[in-house]
Amino acid sequence: MNKDNLHTRKTSAFLCAALLFSAHVSAIEPVDTTRTYHLGEVVVTGSNNPTGRNLLPYTLSTISSQQIEATGKTQLLSALSGQIPSLFISERNIFGFGVSTGGSGGIKIRGVGSSPTNSILMMVDGQPQFAGIYSHHVADFYETEYVERVEVLRGPASVLYGSNAMGGVINVITKNADKDGIHTTLTSQYGSYNTWQSSLTNTVRYGKFSSLVSLGYDRTDGLTDNFDFKQASLYAKLGYDFSEKWNIRADYSLMNFIGNDPVYARLSDPESTDIYHQNITRGEASLSLSNYYGSTNGNVRVYYSYGNHFIDDPSHFHSLDDRFGVLAYQNFKPWKDAAATIGFDFDTYTGKIPMSGGTAHTEGSLTTINRKSITEYSPYVTLSQELLNGVLTLNAGLRMANSDRFSTQWVPQGGFVVRPAEGWLVKASIAKGYRNPSFRELYLYRPANPDLDPENMMNYEATIGKTFSRYFSIDLTGYYSKGSNMIQTVDMKNVNTGSFINKGIEVTASSNPLDNLSLRATYSYLHTNLDNLTAAPKNQYFLGIGWQVLPKLHIDAELRGTGSLYVSDGMENEDYVLLDMKIAYTVAKAFELFVNLDNITDTDYTIIRGYTMPGFTAMGGFKLRF
Repeated sequence: MNKDNLHTRKTSAFLCAALLFSAHVSAIEPVDTTRTYHLGEVVVTGSNNPTGRNLLPYTLSTISSQQIEATGKTQLLSALSGQIPSLFISERNIFGFGVSTGGSGGIKIRGVGSSPTNSILMMVDGQPQFAGIYSHHVADFYETEYVERVEVLRGPASVLYGSNAMGGVINVITKNADKDGIHTTLTSQYGSYNTWQSSLTNTVRYGKFSSLVSLGYDRTDGLTDNFDFKQASLYAKLGYDFSEKWNIRADYSLMNFIGNDPVYARLSDPESTDIYHQNITRGEASLSLSNYYGSTNGNVRVYYSYGNHFIDDPSHFHSLDDRFGVLAYQNFKPWKDAAATIGFDFDTYTGKIPMSGGTAHTEGSLTTINRKSITEYSPYVTLSQELLNGVLTLNAGLRMANSDRFSTQWVPQGGFVVRPAEGWLVKASIAKGYRNPSFRELYLYRPANPDLDPENMMNYEATIGKTFSRYFSIDLTGYYSKGSNMIQTVDMKNVNTGSFINKGIEVTASSNPLDNLSLRATYSYLHTNLDNLTAAPKNQYFLGIGWQVLPKLHIDAELRGTGSLYVSDGMENEDYVLLDMKIAYTVAKAFELFVNLDNITDTDYTIIRGYTMPGFTAMGGFKLRF
């Protein structure tokens, strides 16, 4: 028996024993019927069912639309950067992540993520997002204007979400049209480097019908000559409530950005005058049907996404990819104080590169490929059981990951939550994550190897938390992650021989000492056995304040610290602290003026080699509601 099968059988035995134990003790009389247990924010990530965050054994952070708006940023990943412990976003410009050589917007959680493919899964309303050929998200696709909140699950989430959720999940929850009538919001700001960012959002709710449509346009001259970037985006969401029990939703997103990069060519040739041009279009559409009954609810979603990428670096490159999928799940209560989910995912994604280096595809080429496809189909099940009048919650799940390209593998997770006393929380989990090889690793360039297997990671973590009152709460998490079967290049060939061990601690604290004052703080420490791990600082901290100074005057400020960030060989590790501030004044009920001040101390720092980040920048703008 191999080690993987032995581990799976041990895990399955543990889950079965836990469920038998729950059935035995569920009838025990509660020892304390007067306790109040704070379940925290209601989240959907990690359960597919609206659940109190403190009922889940996994480490989950939520960032509200108010917190996102307080940053003054229009690109979502930039707004998230620094607010969540162990999350790091690579950036290279005032805004505009770009793709390909010199691109940024890579995500790492606990040192796991983009390099160059992606082990962190981006989702919008539970729908997986990544470009087919390179298996990565496109960071510029995500805008802040239509976001209700963002839920970030730190650690593997492959049981619910499959491949690419090996290191974690960022789930973008979009807004609904909650107010009756027609409402429109116009936001515009202008500032440093001839930067202009604007959005127009309209919501309609009339009877059973609702809609949200958001248009955005951003542009900048960038930090240096010819480093300009412009982007246009559309997001539309329509809904109809047949009854209190059934509704249907449809959405469509479209984004195009055109960016120039004069920096990358000069990294290898300081005298180069080449400018890398990028013209990227991505779109997606989905249709979902939801049911809500007393003891059961579920959803079926059909989606399609596509991308069309033109890159001149300086030779012409063109790629196309698309993805079709079906997501289906049903939540139900099999017995007292239990909750279960049965789900099934199907998706097929394809991609081709008809031209690279200015040369059209030919048979046997290592830089272009004809249409390739991978089809995945995976059932999964999760079960949670509350015991001892809510003092203990057990949670378990299992996915059977199938595809037409890779061998079937079993993906387990399990954990528990204990609330031993009012305000106290103890939880722990063990979970497996995986990532399927990308088309790049299988078929492109000299190291390509069509016989690669999926990467795997096991994660062990524990959290202890205490909520004293509204005045102070704190969570402390420790984790240990071990990756195996990692894809690396050995003797100019991609092989499954890599491994890593990442471990660390995370602290999250918040306080509302006054009705008009809120405080937030995070800290994370990462230790890895890997040398030269980019975009994975050893230390990170965040301090945020929201202060309603006067009835019409609000100030948000944040201090973000990064320590021992490896950028490149030959460079000292980066240590820097950034101070940002947003000042907003409500002139009238429907009209607000604001100023965004970033990097107020004019700190000099670099995240990607050759791309010096901007110093002090200022933006001024307005928000009009009508």
